Amino acid sequence: MSFNQESGFFIFPEINYMYRNEEQVARKAEQMLETSLRAKTSSFADHVNRNSKQKSIKDATAVSKVQKYGPSFYMRSLSIKMPKHGFIQNAGVDTTRSGGSRKRSEGNTTYSFKSHTMKMAAKPFINDAVDSSGVKDFVMVEIARIRSEAIMVNVKKILENL
Repeated sequence: MSFNQESGFFIFPEINYMYRNEEQVARKAEQMLETSLRAKTSSFADHVNRNSKQKSIKDATAVSKVQKYGPSFYMRSLSIKMPKHGFIQNAGVDTTRSGGSRKRSEGNTTYSFKSHTMKMAAKPFINDAVDSSGVKDFVMVEIARIRSEAIMVNVKKILENL
């Protein structure tokens, strides 16, 4: 990274300036984050009793929100979408589960269970995936570049009209 005195911008030689608007940046950020998430979750074991209707952590996706204001698109957010047990596994659990009773669907068998502690160690794969994807730096640099170019164009138009 170096500062260009003539243009007044920082130059990042490792970045390809092929993104013209924030919608394109959002799509690339989704792709980068999703690829990293899939790499982190690919080593997780499949659920033993999972049927085809239940979602897996391995199907995690990245979703961006882009809003159009006038002729321009603005990236509003980038989020991770996955089943809630993925977020629970990421944060871990240390709680007391309440007791109760359940009735089996087959027959008239009812069984009771006592309150008990549940502990599950945290596996912070989400933060690891975000860090290894490089998406934060990519979005920060590209959005700043696109918005600063828009400001310079607007200032140039104003000065030309004087």
